[in-house]
Amino acid sequence: MKHAQQISRNERVLRKALGVLEEDGIYAMFLWLEKNKKNNAPEEKIRRELTDLLNDGGLRELLGVDKFRKDFDEFTEDLLKVASDLERLLLLKRILQRTLTYALYHAGID
Repeated sequence: MKHAQQISRNERVLRKALGVLEEDGIYAMFLWLEKNKKNNAPEEKIRRELTDLLNDGGLRELLGVDKFRKDFDEFTEDLLKVASDLERLLLLKRILQRTLTYALYHAGID
């Protein structure tokens, strides 16, 4: 029963994050994840995994950022660098949307 509840919680968090991203944008989604994170909560794990994804060498280069830092205040400074170029900002949003969508598919399969 606990496993099913955890999957349900993971799906709810992924759906909420995707909804915030689509309705309010990248910064709002990361702010929501940061605000709602607790020790080992799905929000914390999702934020950490997305940051790790963004720190992939090729992706960082495409987005024009040296590194997306873990500290939220520093992370928002890194997002500002991306936001200075509309094409890069839209690319980042598409990448995050697809990543969260595939994560939802995966959460539904498990």
